[in-house]
Amino acid sequence: MKTRFYEIDLLRFISAFLVVIFHYTYTGYMEKFAVAADFEQLREVTRYAYVGINYFFIISGFVIFMSVADNSARHFVFSRFTRLFPAYWAALLVTTLVTLLWGGEVFTVGFAQFVANLTMLNQVIGYKPIDSAYWTLFIELKFYAVILVVLLLGWMRHFQHIIAISLLASTAALFHPWAQQVDMFVAIFPHWSGYFAAGGVFYLIKRDGASYYRIALLLLSYVFVIKQSTLFGALMSRWFNIEFDALVITTINSLFFAIFCVIAFCKTNPLRQSWCYYLGVLTYPLYLIHQHIGYMLINTFNEEVNLTLLVLLITVIAVMLSIMIHFFVEKPAARWLKARYSQQVNQKSETPCKPAVE
Repeated sequence: MKTRFYEIDLLRFISAFLVVIFHYTYTGYMEKFAVAADFEQLREVTRYAYVGINYFFIISGFVIFMSVADNSARHFVFSRFTRLFPAYWAALLVTTLVTLLWGGEVFTVGFAQFVANLTMLNQVIGYKPIDSAYWTLFIELKFYAVILVVLLLGWMRHFQHIIAISLLASTAALFHPWAQQVDMFVAIFPHWSGYFAAGGVFYLIKRDGASYYRIALLLLSYVFVIKQSTLFGALMSRWFNIEFDALVITTINSLFFAIFCVIAFCKTNPLRQSWCYYLGVLTYPLYLIHQHIGYMLINTFNEEVNLTLLVLLITVIAVMLSIMIHFFVEKPAARWLKARYSQQVNQKSETPCKPAVE
């Protein structure tokens, strides 16, 4: 299944924009990254925008399982590298330069930290992300590592059962007190593995249709999403000392889940609009570029510009930077890398076999 699902592009952008809103109107002030960003009344609503992160992982599960269905391990590694690293390196460089210019005492960066961050494995070797939003990339890399192992072992034909086992284990673990002690910002299991699996369930239904087995997995996915999101909300309540209402969290997640069900079960839907493609391609660079740069601009210019206007301008700047990264970094890099990859594959396929030794 190689169809482009434009509605997924739309959901991806909405998820990213929810995260932008959450950072600019809530965590910037609450975590003292940008104390001038004090939107007291707005925070009552935007504190729930953190759920955009959860949706990212469901969408990632859907897209990855769709993309690897007919591909080799080698192609998977190439496609993930091409998708992740060029935009990441560009965003990392821009964020580092802005940090050196306007970071002040709140944001700092060192050369060793920068080099470590280039690998996306900086947490493994003891360096913090240069932008705290990058923690999700480490979770994504772990998911990709699992998929790579499955591909290398030739188990993709069993991936429906692999999804089921992952989903069942993740959900069961959430009901154990141990799950509340897990560092969500480092470990993929059990808090994020179930989201990837849920995305896989939606893909299976989209590709193969509904069955009793898949409907059971879908219901289990819903249980997982509600349980994990309320646990995460409880963590946020303790973290910020402000109540995150479980009913509100459940309602928001149920709405998103229902929208994804429409996508999975219906052949067509009003969300499938080709223009959503352009929103989809901006999502990743927007996520990478917005957080710390936004905080630093708020800290630097809040006394000169009205706060609401400043945040709107910063959002526009983040979108413009995302457009530039996509068109001037991602697309050219993807073309060049794909050309080199195709050349290597063709050379390998044209290499004559050595004659057998008699």
